[in-house]
Amino acid sequence: MNQQAASLQQIEQLWYTWSDRGLESALAAGYRVRACSPGLSSGGRLEQLRPYLRYQLPADTNLTSLKIEEAPRALALIQSGNERLLLHKVYAGRDGAGRPGNYFVHLLAGLEPTFSADRAICLWRYHDDLLWQTSDDPRQEITLPAIPRSELEERLRARWRLAYGPGVAPRGPDFILLSESERSVALEFLPWLLLAFFDQQERCDSAQAQREAAKAASQLRRGGREALAGEGQAEAGVPPIYLIATPDQAAWLVWALIQLLPPALGQRLTFSTYEQSSDLSDSRVIRQAFALVTTCPGRPEQAATCLSERLYREAWTFNLFTGLPASPALRELPGARDFVELACAAFRGGDLRPVEQLHRDLEGGVTNVHSFLQEYRRWRSNQSLLTSDRIVEIARYHPQDWSQLMVRRQVLQYLCDDHQGEALLDQMLADLRALAERRRQEARLDQALVRFENEAHDLWRSTRLSAAARVRLLLALEALRMERGLLGEVVRSVLDDPLARSALRERPGRCSGVLACAARLLSRSEAERYREVVGELLTGYRNWDACRSLLWLDLPGAWRGQCLRLFRRVLTDPVAASGGKPLPLGEGDWSQLLRLLSQALSAGERDEVLNLAAVLLRDQVAPAFHLLTLCCQLSPLPTESEMQELLRDSALLKELSELELGRAARDYRQERLRYYAEQLLLQAALYLQTRLPSLEALCLRLFLLLSFSSEVSREELLSLLFSYASNALRERLLLIWPATEVRAVTDLIRSCASKGDPFFLRTRLGLFFYHQAVCKVLTREEKLQLLATWLERQLDPLDLQALLAYSELTPPESAVLLERYGHLYLLHPDYTQCWQLANLASLYLLNLEPADLRKPETKRLLETLAIPKVALPPLLISLARSWLYVATALEQRRTVPNLDKALRHLKRTLDPAPYAALYKELLSALKLSKSLKEKKVKDETVLSILGPLKPEGLPKRRSFGLPLLKRTGLFARRRGLRRRS
Repeated sequence: MNQQAASLQQIEQLWYTWSDRGLESALAAGYRVRACSPGLSSGGRLEQLRPYLRYQLPADTNLTSLKIEEAPRALALIQSGNERLLLHKVYAGRDGAGRPGNYFVHLLAGLEPTFSADRAICLWRYHDDLLWQTSDDPRQEITLPAIPRSELEERLRARWRLAYGPGVAPRGPDFILLSESERSVALEFLPWLLLAFFDQQERCDSAQAQREAAKAASQLRRGGREALAGEGQAEAGVPPIYLIATPDQAAWLVWALIQLLPPALGQRLTFSTYEQSSDLSDSRVIRQAFALVTTCPGRPEQAATCLSERLYREAWTFNLFTGLPASPALRELPGARDFVELACAAFRGGDLRPVEQLHRDLEGGVTNVHSFLQEYRRWRSNQSLLTSDRIVEIARYHPQDWSQLMVRRQVLQYLCDDHQGEALLDQMLADLRALAERRRQEARLDQALVRFENEAHDLWRSTRLSAAARVRLLLALEALRMERGLLGEVVRSVLDDPLARSALRERPGRCSGVLACAARLLSRSEAERYREVVGELLTGYRNWDACRSLLWLDLPGAWRGQCLRLFRRVLTDPVAASGGKPLPLGEGDWSQLLRLLSQALSAGERDEVLNLAAVLLRDQVAPAFHLLTLCCQLSPLPTESEMQELLRDSALLKELSELELGRAARDYRQERLRYYAEQLLLQAALYLQTRLPSLEALCLRLFLLLSFSSEVSREELLSLLFSYASNALRERLLLIWPATEVRAVTDLIRSCASKGDPFFLRTRLGLFFYHQAVCKVLTREEKLQLLATWLERQLDPLDLQALLAYSELTPPESAVLLERYGHLYLLHPDYTQCWQLANLASLYLLNLEPADLRKPETKRLLETLAIPKVALPPLLISLARSWLYVATALEQRRTVPNLDKALRHLKRTLDPAPYAALYKELLSALKLSKSLKEKKVKDETVLSILGPLKPEGLPKRRSFGLPLLKRTGLFARRRGLRRRS
């Protein structure tokens, strides 16, 4: 990588002359590569360069009297692959054998492809210790050092000032040695040479296009063989421009041409200031290597015959010795002659600034001759005074013309004109925004607009513009997305200028554009600093049409409250005057208003949001539900009085009243009901979560209205409202629900159970519907499943009391629930006074049968009930412990401690029939001990476990109260119990 980087900084060089030593050591004395840099020593590289190392004196040259400095000097620039070659060839006198005709070639290789003729010609007749070598140096070895690129650039910079400095044109640099007569002849041929170069390059472009088309077609047919075979013929078909002149005249013409040609075409100018005339007709290398090639005769009188007549007929040939151009093949290209006349006139006048400005204007748009001439014709048409319509046309259809200085100047001139600027800006503003989008993809347009922005900024600073002109210029630069730093400076100066603010108050549309620009560029602290200025500007908005442009702006938070106050002020009067008729707001206006209100929520503009929402809700077509949703998102939430103020004069409530009274047409009623159903399903959850009575009343009215229509599923709507409503609203919903829809209420009960919502256990109406569902709707399995869902939620004692009291449990159902969930409640001391739980346990213990004692779940429950701290009366705990002893004895089939005591306790508690069955089971399972024989007991009073279960020690009821529980059935003293004597 380092070697590659180092090679890019080096220029390889080569010497070629007659010598007895050199790179080819096996050769005898003769013309050979005398020395070269290491990068050129490979055989393949040398073979590529060897065709360019020829040099011959003109025919019929008198070698005996020829001085070295009088011989033709050749400087040649050649494109070779991906590099450019620069050659310097001179006559070197006699060779080592004493024969005249020796020459010396000094070649530079590895020049970048952008090394063009304007830099190459700077090295004409240059000589120092580095460039150019003109004769052999016996002390030099065969290896030459590479030339550092920096040293070559240093020499080029020094020569550049001599070649292109002020006052050099049209005479030319001093290092080009010409007499006045030779210079005047060359100047006469300069226009012809320009036209010939355009014609030549246009033919090259056409040939290249044909070659690419043929290659593409051939690749489709035969893999590209035909295209490759014809490529060389296409290249050979466009000859170079032939020039018969002295080498210094050729160098002067190259120097002049390169200044007049556009840079993109000047890059194509390869040249040689001298080649032997016989080579021009026959050498394929010369025909392909150069765009411009020069030869000269040995004697001036031979100038007319030094080239063959065929070249005069077939190519562009110019003879400066005879003074006549001979180029019958020269074509007239549209616009070419006009450019040549303009360029040559500027050159003769010694002022090349118009040509330089032209090339800057067309920079980036020129890729070939056709594009240059097309751009030039458009540039030429724009040099006269442009009308405003023409400027709009350029902005809309020819954005590339912005690269032209005259166009940019006239655009600025029109924008600064107070008479025509406003109309022009109105026409151009959309086009300028389109240009801002296109500049991202088009580099040339971006460069042109950057120049326009800089010129506008300079004009802003250097000229005292009117306030209106400054505003127009700011809006134009904003539309073009000018660089933020410069545009920010312009925005601040406008906001700080009282005259500009006065002009903005008169033009609300312009003011909105400035505010949009300021909102994008100013920091938060700067926006806060300009709060009063913005308030002053907003006073110019006097109606809604003017305010509409503000809706689309993304304003800083410091300005949103002012905009909301402005909207409320502008809209309040029309609403009051129209009696609630629709405001002049379109659908897009409503959406933007809602966006602005939602942004104001985070900016802390609570009061302004409420005030504006109250005005908007009076409109018949206002999106009332969305506005209410925004108000419900305020922090803090609206109070009940604020919400009542919002809804008091709202068009929504008025329309509801009309629909409730049946005063609306059928189609309109159905349409509105569908809309209400959609909105209620979307927004009801948020409304009800606020717990505001006015919103609950609104939802209830909508529910009533929709309950008797087919526009919505009543069950779905009831389920949604029930999920978020307060208990008071739930009771009202159940009261208006038809009594026949008990199954729908049953679904609500299931939903509440799954969520752990105790509504149906804490309200009288809820308990009523729960009891109805249990008795009339639910099957035994559904009932147990519902109870299981609730019991898993660990209900509090009062809720558990109500659940068990209204569930109408049978003994088997009680047994299932106790065995499954008894441990969740009985082990918790808070449930001690839940007498319904104790009642279930009593019912369970009194109805146990011997077969149940063998079940694992029964034994687990008995173990729980026998724990001393369980939430049951002591008598039930003793009874459970007695059953546990019996169950253990049956399981182990032997007597256990305390079994006799347990049996006596069971005999005193159970009815005779169950006890007899239990005793019989024990007799068959065990061999009873003597201690179990029945004995006379002094007091065989039957134990009653029901006394402590009376609800005398229940907790106090809640404010909404439990229903009056019946004390019959399970809680009555068991009949049929008798004392044993």
